[in-house]
Amino acid sequence: MENSGEYKELLVIFKKIAYLKSTSRLLSWDQETFMPERGQEHRAGQMSCISGLVHSMLTERRVGESIEALWQEARNMDISSDCHVNLREWRRQYQQAARLPEELVRDLAYSRAVAHSAWVKARSRKDFSMFEPHLQRLVDLSRKKADLLGYKQEPYDALLDIYEPGEKTSNIEAIFRGLVPGLREILHHVQSIQPQQPLCFQAAFPVEAQKILARLMAARIGFDFTKGRVDTVVHPFSTRIGPGDVRITSRWNERDFTEGLFGVLHEAGHGLYSQNLPAGRFGTPLGDSVSLGIHESQSRLWENIVGRSIEFWEYFFPLAKSLFPGQLQGVSQQDFVRFINRVRPSFIRVEADEVTYNLHIYLRFQIEREIIMGELPVKDIPGRWNELFREIFGMEVPDDSMGCLQDVHWSGAAFGYFPTYTLGNIYSAMIFDAALKELPGLRQGFRKGNFEPLVRWLDTRIFSQGQRYRSRQLIKRITGRPPEHHSFLAYLHEKYERIFGR
Repeated sequence: MENSGEYKELLVIFKKIAYLKSTSRLLSWDQETFMPERGQEHRAGQMSCISGLVHSMLTERRVGESIEALWQEARNMDISSDCHVNLREWRRQYQQAARLPEELVRDLAYSRAVAHSAWVKARSRKDFSMFEPHLQRLVDLSRKKADLLGYKQEPYDALLDIYEPGEKTSNIEAIFRGLVPGLREILHHVQSIQPQQPLCFQAAFPVEAQKILARLMAARIGFDFTKGRVDTVVHPFSTRIGPGDVRITSRWNERDFTEGLFGVLHEAGHGLYSQNLPAGRFGTPLGDSVSLGIHESQSRLWENIVGRSIEFWEYFFPLAKSLFPGQLQGVSQQDFVRFINRVRPSFIRVEADEVTYNLHIYLRFQIEREIIMGELPVKDIPGRWNELFREIFGMEVPDDSMGCLQDVHWSGAAFGYFPTYTLGNIYSAMIFDAALKELPGLRQGFRKGNFEPLVRWLDTRIFSQGQRYRSRQLIKRITGRPPEHHSFLAYLHEKYERIFGR
């Protein structure tokens, strides 16, 4: 089949589509980094135009006919073979696109670009009403999109499936039913054993020195700066423009230097995955990442499981002290590790500790479902957010910028995205547990700054596989178990006992 004319033609078509999507990602990156404010309207038109082109190429009748004809042959092949995987995923892409009219695709792209600018202004002014009409438009379009894509149980399933293929809302609900009580129990325990008066840094940490340390950390774990770069944004993200071009971002805070450092480590985790995808397979599913949940497992693994570990800082703490001699004077490595792992409920998701982070996702998951089901009017989102935050965290949200306006996702109509963060946390613990069993001395290597064995192991099992396996299948192949929350809770319990329990 690989030598057939039809199959080769599909390879050409999907590579062209990949180049167009790559261009769109570059424009999105520029929009959040260097684009002047008044370029917004033109950028929205560019994004709309490219989205329309991609959609029209993908939904050509001959493309669908070729995919379906070849799929009938591929169904009898080994399900992990190259042809089967490519056709399986192309068929999925075609079927999803064919259900959406081009007008809706263009409208969504344009509305997202305009909404992003409105969100930035609303967030800076702490005023949800400035963003509300844009969000209402995106919600209306997203509901229409869900209906057109189709679902068996509820419309949120259709949107969740975009980011985590094959996943269901009911599965996410089941995970949270076990996870949330366990997290609350660990939160109570850690608060009882961690120092009541943690370190408090009075001096500022110069941003330029923070950037030096962050780049050194990212490079040491394997992020290749000849194939990537790091820039400053309002809301950190990473994006793969294509082979040899991966952009990561962070934001910096002189008073809280951990925000920028761990932001870079997080995005470098994404970047490692993106840089190590098979370059020669660009434009095919075998050259792309599995899902956002698997992608998030890599960022959370490097940011938290590795980056906040005792062993990691045995290597990096002397370097940190050399860059911040005054700020870290008299600070022991043990106290520093306890500081960066302190557990304290907070308003901002991206600044949350490992115990409370998934409670932030739980809140967003509940609100998104209510929005998409039509149970929560857009105008009532701030009140509902504050109500749930009070129930979950016992804290009063001071303003919209620290509440429902803090995340960029809704300005991009990314409903269904948030649950992938919790899946990523769960996957990361399961993956690292498997790595520890297969790589004796792994943690000891971290003490010497040796992270290469872990990167090679991840490359073999995840990076090099592209989309050969769906998330649940991949996790089971790596760990021998289906996705579950127990490993993550066990990881948290063991970690905090090591750090605070002695």
